Amino acid sequence: MIVSSLQLLTSDATYHDLALRCQEYLHYQRGWADQRQLAEDMLFNLLVEYLVEAGLPRHEAEQFCTNGDNLTELAMRISSTLGPVVP
Repeated sequence: MIVSSLQLLTSDATYHDLALRCQEYLHYQRGWADQRQLAEDMLFNLLVEYLVEAGLPRHEAEQFCTNGDNLTELAMRISSTLGPVVP
């Protein structure tokens, strides 16, 4: 990934939203089915848009994020990189 495409992560809103969605996704993995599904859908949509803006074709981004293992790994890596959400 080219460094210039990482500018997307420099905005406070993007940082906060990405960190929050990853935390929610990981937290609700053991929650109720509807909570888990909502957290997964929100993270899926956010990551697909991020990957598309970073240059990956939409169908490839969606296919990659459809795999639950990929989504979990991305959430864990992003959470460990961005850290906890600070209000």
